[in-house]
Amino acid sequence: MPMSLKAKICAILFGMACAVSGAQAQDMKGTTEPMKPANWLFVQVADSVTVSDKTLTLKGVAPQTLMFADRPERMTGDTPTAEFTKFWNAGKDSFERDPPNATLSVTVDGKPVTAVVELTNPVLSGDTLTYTYRTLSDDKPATGTSASLFIDWWYARGGVCYRGPYGGLHCHP
Repeated sequence: MPMSLKAKICAILFGMACAVSGAQAQDMKGTTEPMKPANWLFVQVADSVTVSDKTLTLKGVAPQTLMFADRPERMTGDTPTAEFTKFWNAGKDSFERDPPNATLSVTVDGKPVTAVVELTNPVLSGDTLTYTYRTLSDDKPATGTSASLFIDWWYARGGVCYRGPYGGLHCHP
């Protein structure tokens, strides 16, 4: 089955993040700097998603949640998905206080289906991540495969970044 464009983009971003992270891990001494405050966007990918009236359950969710920002400069990053759910309610700009919007993209019967939702209450158990959701678009989320969840911004403070060989920053909150 051919990959959707969003799945290809996620795969490319993940590959770039892993490559940059691996290269930077070899030369972290002297190249670290504090993570700049930024509005981060997140991507979670999973083998499939099951949708009920109130919950989205990502099955086979990747162990890393990817993140990126383009201001104050272009930055990539990643955090373990388990850590992502832990900092859900951390800080004055937390997702618990101001739940994020997200776009869920899945493949249903070989076709891409998207829906915009508001996410709350993440619960991670192994490689299964469940959110409570509220639909924000006319299209309701659908059960399907090749799930990608694009999560709206979070204003991150704190963490460390590694400056890569091409000048880009790769960060970990």
